[in-house]
Amino acid sequence: MKIIPLINEITNTFNQIFKNNLTPLNLESKIRDVGDLFILKLYESFLNFFDEQFKNKKEQKNEYNIKQTRKRTLITSVGVININSTSYINKNTNEYYVPLRDILHLKPYQRLTNEAEYQLIKYSMKENMSQSARHALRNTIISRSTVSKKIKALNGSINETITKSNNQPDVLYIEMDEIHANLQHGGNKIYPCAIVHEGYEEDFVKRKKLKNIRYFADSELSYEELWEVIFDYVNRKYDIDKFKVIFVSGDGAPGIKKYTNCFPNAKFVLDPFHYFAKHLGYIFKNDIELKNIADNYIRNNMLEDFKTLVKYQIDKYPKQEKYMKKHMNYILNNLDGIKNQNDEDYKVHCSMEGHVNQAFARYITSSPYGFSKQGLRNKLKLLVYHANKHELTIEDYYNLKYGNNSVDEININIKKITNIKYDQKLSTNYSNRNDIIINCSLPIFDFKDNNNKINDINKIFSI
Repeated sequence: MKIIPLINEITNTFNQIFKNNLTPLNLESKIRDVGDLFILKLYESFLNFFDEQFKNKKEQKNEYNIKQTRKRTLITSVGVININSTSYINKNTNEYYVPLRDILHLKPYQRLTNEAEYQLIKYSMKENMSQSARHALRNTIISRSTVSKKIKALNGSINETITKSNNQPDVLYIEMDEIHANLQHGGNKIYPCAIVHEGYEEDFVKRKKLKNIRYFADSELSYEELWEVIFDYVNRKYDIDKFKVIFVSGDGAPGIKKYTNCFPNAKFVLDPFHYFAKHLGYIFKNDIELKNIADNYIRNNMLEDFKTLVKYQIDKYPKQEKYMKKHMNYILNNLDGIKNQNDEDYKVHCSMEGHVNQAFARYITSSPYGFSKQGLRNKLKLLVYHANKHELTIEDYYNLKYGNNSVDEININIKKITNIKYDQKLSTNYSNRNDIIINCSLPIFDFKDNNNKINDINKIFSI
């Protein structure tokens, strides 16, 4: 590739940009613009050089006939580029071959490069889809719906390694809550989420952090299934039999209390926030003195006195009798959870509400857009990876997009997929192609006709 003409072109552009309206206020922005322009020109020059070199190779001329050369526009992670793309026909098999797809692993009609898609998905782990559409790619803004489609199309997962803890703690904390999400075409979905941790890293500081925190959430799992996932993690991370005590805390929802199937010896603790603010707060209207009296009755098993105190409130607010009795019964059904708040080994009050809001709700519950079921599951999967401080690599992205095959196998199969001519009539020659065996998921196109064509190929190949 001839780099000198490119440098000369950029130098001329540099001189032209800096000749006009240069001030101390716009100096840095002009330097940045020149740098971005050089990167785009360098990318275009490299791909055009590759296309021209392949066209002139002797081996290529012996094996292929040139079909056409056309301009392609690609959206990359550094901006929009315009390049030449030559397509070929194999002289022996009449197969369609496009070198550009081979070098960039592009599907037919794919305008976003895989690196650009990777940056979009990576950005979506820590921001909402609108922010990702505006800021993930340099010098380029795409639509939110494009980001949504890319997230929805993810079909794999990341196999994270869970290493055995070297320091076995005496106490383990499991906190559980729920997340609300709006679905497309109306409706609302509620699904469980949880954290597991070992308590505070340092309990003498004002701003406390939880030690070895691990997040769990999946929009397709029930409470029972999520408890199984949590048990598998705890069993692989620690020696379960060596815990002095395991505390399970939350708002007392029935699904949370199903922990007994996996952790039969754990102690349940009712979240103090729900107890004081939501239940006692509603009955006694945040009257501190009455709330303290009621709390004393509950912790000392003076339940008839507690009921009398509630009746006193009902007499004052007769229209709220139904709801006051509901809150009273909720408290009576969680007496052990309330008393366990004062357990000598319970050192960390439940903070699940804050973790739900910080890690999940701000991106999902507060979103004005509705999620598809698959899009919701994948978005939540990305948020969990980010909350667990997993740095997404390009290999991780390929696993998420195509499945959990090895990266080498994925690359081989992508080459086989992308160089099939989708718009030609399938001939009987393909029935003899037993060498193509694709274990990963086939690509999903944005258009129905393209998906129908690849389904036809799917019937012929042994997949």
